[in-house]
Amino acid sequence: MALSLLVELKRRRVFRALLGYGIAAFAVLQIVEPVMHGLHWPDAVLSYVVVSLAAGFPIVVTLAWIFDVQGGRLERTEGGRPGMRRLLLLAGIGVLAAAPGLIWYFGFRGRSQTPPASPSIVVLPFANLSGDKENEYFSDGMTEEIINALANVEGVRVVARTSAFFFKGKNLDVRKIGAELNVATVLEGSVRREGNQLRVFAQLISVADGYHLWSKSYDRELKGVFSVEDELARAIVLALKPRLVQDRALVEPATVSTEAHDLYLKGRYLWNQRTVEGLTKAKAFFERAIALDSGYALAHSGLADCYSLFMDYSGARATEVLPKAKAHALKAVELDDGLAEGHASLGAISEHEYDWNTAERELKRAIELRPGYATAHQWYAEVLSTQGRLPEARAEAERARQLDPTSPIVSHILAITFFNSRDYDRTVEQEMKTLELDPTFFPARAFLILGHLHAGRLEEALAAVDQAPAGPGNQLLRAQVLAAKGDRMAAQQLVTQAEARLAADRFPRGPLAAARLAVGDKEGAFAWLEKAAEEQDPILALTVKSNPTWDPIRSDPRFQKVLRRMNLE
Repeated sequence: MALSLLVELKRRRVFRALLGYGIAAFAVLQIVEPVMHGLHWPDAVLSYVVVSLAAGFPIVVTLAWIFDVQGGRLERTEGGRPGMRRLLLLAGIGVLAAAPGLIWYFGFRGRSQTPPASPSIVVLPFANLSGDKENEYFSDGMTEEIINALANVEGVRVVARTSAFFFKGKNLDVRKIGAELNVATVLEGSVRREGNQLRVFAQLISVADGYHLWSKSYDRELKGVFSVEDELARAIVLALKPRLVQDRALVEPATVSTEAHDLYLKGRYLWNQRTVEGLTKAKAFFERAIALDSGYALAHSGLADCYSLFMDYSGARATEVLPKAKAHALKAVELDDGLAEGHASLGAISEHEYDWNTAERELKRAIELRPGYATAHQWYAEVLSTQGRLPEARAEAERARQLDPTSPIVSHILAITFFNSRDYDRTVEQEMKTLELDPTFFPARAFLILGHLHAGRLEEALAAVDQAPAGPGNQLLRAQVLAAKGDRMAAQQLVTQAEARLAADRFPRGPLAAARLAVGDKEGAFAWLEKAAEEQDPILALTVKSNPTWDPIRSDPRFQKVLRRMNLE
C-alpha cells in the first residue's frame, strides 16, 4: 500500500507541488522579514506569517492530489476526490513537510537569537548631517566619548570603538548588528553642527524586537558639548537599567576650551587610522589643543601615543621620539592621575624602552581605571608575550578581542600569542580572520606565512608570499621560505638585494636578522640582532624570547647577550 501511494503521489506530481510551494514560502519570508524590521513591526507578525505559510503545506498537498495543470489549464486529476481517510493522510504529509521549518523557527532560531541577559550596548557611529564633510571627526569624536562614558558604568557591557566603527557606512539592520556583536541594545544617532550651534539626535533600540526604548534630540551651543554627552550617556543608562545610574557625572569636562576639545577629536580621529600621514596630522592637532589649554590631559596622552606609534608605523628611532612621548605621558598623569589613557601611554612607552616592569605596572593601572579599554589589554598582552608569559598573554589578548572583536591589530596580537606558543595551526587560523577584517594588514600576512613555514607547509607558505604585496618585508619572507625549500642560492640573492635597499633605511632590523639566519649566515644574523637591540626594534622584542626562528642560535652566548640588552634575560 505504501509503495502504491508513493507511485500515486509521483504520478499526481504532489512532490513537485510541495517543492515549488516551499521555494515560494522561503522567498516570501526573505521579503517579509526586512520589511517588518524596517517598519518596526513586532516579532509576532513574522511568527504569524510563518504559521500561515506552514498551514499552506497540507492544502497544497490536497490540491495537488485533486488537480493538475495540463496545457496551461487547471484540470481534475483522474481518480476523483479523495476519501476522508486519504484526505487525512494527505494532510499528514503536508504537516510533515512543514515540520522542519517550524521546528527550526520556533526552536533553534529563537534560542540562537536570545539577547544577552546583562545590560549591553553598541554605540554606532553618529551620522554627520553637517554641510561640511570635514565635521566627520566631530560626530565620530562624540560617538567615541559616549562609548568611553558608558564603559565607565559598572554593570554595562559596551562594545569597543573599533568594533562599533566597523559598521560605519554599512546600511545593515540594527538587529543583525546586535546579534553579531551579542548585545541587547543599539544606540544610533546624528550630529548637525553649524557654526557654534549643535543639534544631536539619538535613539536607543532593543535588539530583541526592534522597538525604540528611548529617543531624544538636543539643541545646544558648542560650548555645552560636555553637558550634552553627559546627559545623553545618563539617559542611555536609565533606559538600560535604572539602578546603574550614579550620582557622579558620566562625562567630566576634560578642558575649558571647546576649541581645544574640537582639535583633540580631530587628532584622535586621525590617530585611529594608524597611518604615517594620519599620525603626522594627528600630532599637529594635539599640539594645537595643548597650545590652547596646556592642562588638557587627554591631548597630552594623545600626543604621547602619536610619538610611540611613529616607531611602529614610520620606523622612527627610539632616541628621536620616546623622550618626547614620555614627557607628554607624564604630563597627562600629572594633570589627571585617574586618566586610563595616560597610564596606558606610559605603558606603551615603557614597552618600547624595554622596561617591562614599568610597562606592566602602568598598563595594569590603566585596566584598573577602565576595564573596558581594549587597547590597554592589547598592549598588556604584548608585554606578557614578550616576557614569555604565554598563558597570561593569550588570556589578555582574548579579553582585548572580546572587547574589540573587529580590530585587526587586536586579532593580530592574539595570533602572535599562538605563534609564540608554537601553535602554528591556530596562528594561521587567527591571521586568516585578521585578513578578513583588513586584507591590507601586512603584519597579519607576514605571520600567516611564518605559521605555514614553521609548520612545514612550504608550498602553502610560498603561495601566501605570492599573495602578499611586493616590498622589502615580502622579499625577506620569500628568502626564508626558499631557504627552507633548499634553494639557498636564490634566497641569498634576495637577502643581499634587500640589505642593499634597507641598510640605511628606517626598516626594522629583526626581519633582516631572521633572513640572514635562514641562509645560514650566523655572523650576519648577529650583526643585525645587535643593531636591532641597540635601536630598540619594537617588532623583534615581541617574539624574540619564544620565536622558533632563533632556535639554531639560542644557546650561543651572543644571543643571551642580545636578550640581556633587551632586559629579557
